[in-house]
Amino acid sequence: MKVESYFLACCFLLLTGCGGDAEPVGNSDIEYVSPVDYEIVLAGNFGEPRPWHFHGGIDIKTGNQEGKKIYSVAEGYVSHLTVNKHGFGNAIYVAHPDGLTSVYCHLKRFADVYEQQLQRTGWRDTLEVRFAPGQFPVKAGELIAISGNTGNSTGPHLHLELHDTRTWVMRDPLSRLAHLIADSVAPQAHSFMAVPMDGEGVFNGGLAKQTFGFGQPDTKRQHTTWTVSREFTAWGRVGFALWADDYSEATYNHYGIRSTQLLVDGREVFRSDVDSIPVSCQPEVNVWGDYLHWRRHRVWYMKSYCEHGMRLPILHTGFDRGIVCFDQERPYRLTYILSDYNGNQSEYNFTVHGRRDSRVTPRRRLTLLDTYQMYDQCLWPLHTRKTI
Repeated sequence: MKVESYFLACCFLLLTGCGGDAEPVGNSDIEYVSPVDYEIVLAGNFGEPRPWHFHGGIDIKTGNQEGKKIYSVAEGYVSHLTVNKHGFGNAIYVAHPDGLTSVYCHLKRFADVYEQQLQRTGWRDTLEVRFAPGQFPVKAGELIAISGNTGNSTGPHLHLELHDTRTWVMRDPLSRLAHLIADSVAPQAHSFMAVPMDGEGVFNGGLAKQTFGFGQPDTKRQHTTWTVSREFTAWGRVGFALWADDYSEATYNHYGIRSTQLLVDGREVFRSDVDSIPVSCQPEVNVWGDYLHWRRHRVWYMKSYCEHGMRLPILHTGFDRGIVCFDQERPYRLTYILSDYNGNQSEYNFTVHGRRDSRVTPRRRLTLLDTYQMYDQCLWPLHTRKTI
């Protein structure tokens, strides 16, 4: 008992201490403005799952044209320029006094004062020029570049990223720009996946993973609540995953989900909050999402539980890692709550009846092994060193 108490104490200290740099250090009162001189419409948002990486910023539409003026989103200084690095094509980096750096990618060219700092020899150049702090100061709304379609871009647009300057952790640009973007549409879930743990769970009589549609008609509402009429059965330990998209009223595009909660009988067992992603955690998107399913069907089911060894700081669970233990013969009420950055929210409810099955034996919900696993996950730092 003393050993377990010691582990619990260590976990508490690590949990309360490992996120100490969640907010950048600096002046947090600076004003952020639009990087373009027209209404912002997004083609993609931050954190969308992609094979082997998360989408590291927001994609702002430029009317499928090159040549739009690009402005600094806040005061600061231009820290460096890159050409044909990281798939960004032409990219300009602006460091801000709040401890963040904004990055503007796929540009056609830079503003003249910065273009003159380069020695281009041809379109295949790979260049990087760094400047001293304050060498090229900029104001919020100052012209810094012209939009284009360079680098790994499938069409003209502005890819805008926001990073913690010190650690280079990827931040959600909407944390500073959401007030500039119209969005009154809630995220929408299409279906869920039940994943019985190997040898430890069964769902609807099956030992393999299964998918079930919510049966909700396509809607674009600010808030929605949906209850699935079909009821399900389960016994033992079962994980769940969700296929869902976010939307806006301004375009046909769909986006990733900012926040997902899974509740069981009103108690939170899993929560994701897609912000502050260390660059070194990029490949873990293939573990959080069902990568094999994506390979076959081009649909991402994002797990509402953590696999062993998962250390993404955007995922939050208890000692059970988000896996639901059906060990009583009674109805369990499951609820998914999806939210976007503007507070638009949708709720999905379904019932799973605990039905005893001789093929599996539910194990205790809390063991010393669980405690050790939680302790091990706490050792993963929230931030990683700067890599760019």
